[in-house]
Amino acid sequence: MTILSDQPIGNETAPLAAVVIGWAGVVPFVVGAIGPMAIADIGVAAFIAFATSVYGALVLSFLGGIRWGMAMGPLYGSERTQGFVISVLPPLAAWVSLILSGFEGQALLIVAFLLQAWLDVRAVGEGRAPVWFAPLRIRLTAAAVVALVVTAIAEMVVLSG
Repeated sequence: MTILSDQPIGNETAPLAAVVIGWAGVVPFVVGAIGPMAIADIGVAAFIAFATSVYGALVLSFLGGIRWGMAMGPLYGSERTQGFVISVLPPLAAWVSLILSGFEGQALLIVAFLLQAWLDVRAVGEGRAPVWFAPLRIRLTAAAVVALVVTAIAEMVVLSG
């Protein structure tokens, strides 16, 4: 993609609302990681792990919406088309992750979150997102990915007996 501007958008400080809401969005991931290990009922533990996957799929779809918004910005021709195409990949990956079984679905979510974060950091470098977006996305993605890894491990341990 072409660099749109030599100057970054905005300053390096993320708005407080973005930080607070972003970290609040990590709470369900953490609950999903701890829940299967803390609850003795295997059925409930499996439900919590699945609910965490569903939440991850929703968040991944939301991130695809951010990419759609970026594509509506000052891109031209094939770059705009590429932006729209890329924006629908996270929701599609999210949907497939829910069709797959627990571990495979969570693995797909993890890979998709990492790829989406990479694309978002690239967007900052290309001048299509504010400077503060990259560090916030990296931190939130790291937290979500660690929680999804712990959820996947907990689900395998709990459900295997």
